[in-house]
Amino acid sequence: MELDIVQYDLDEATKNRLENVIKNFLSKSGSMLAVLCDDAGRVLSYDSRVPLEEYKSEFITSIVSGIFGASLEMCKLLELEELELIQFEGRTLDVIIKHIKPRFLLGVLVKRTTSIGSVRLFLKEASLELEEILKEMKIIPKKTTKIDVETLEEKLREIIGGIE
Repeated sequence: MELDIVQYDLDEATKNRLENVIKNFLSKSGSMLAVLCDDAGRVLSYDSRVPLEEYKSEFITSIVSGIFGASLEMCKLLELEELELIQFEGRTLDVIIKHIKPRFLLGVLVKRTTSIGSVRLFLKEASLELEEILKEMKIIPKKTTKIDVETLEEKLREIIGGIE
């Protein structure tokens, strides 16, 4: 098993550009929340029309990356084309997860009363802008750590105090 540990060099100007794109998308689309994360669920930027503590944004991005990752694996198993977007409906909210190349995701929460067509139109625009910004971002060389499953389980038990 390999753990892919990637870090990003996000200078203040890049952070501001990402925030501006997300704020602009949120105001144009009427969405409730937009959160940009990497495929491991680490938050790069977010904006919300409702009060949102930072820990909740991290929780949401963990779910977003998990859903997208599982869907991506399903597509590979079924030999489907590359996964670009996932959308599902809840009772009061719709959730859209958009893949931003090379390894980022934009998670969006939308009220059911909001026009999903206009959200997707503005999402396409925002994703192109984000992709351009993220292409310029410096990725600190990735560090790959090889670890066997038993050692990983042991370390996790130590950290979270699991029962043996």
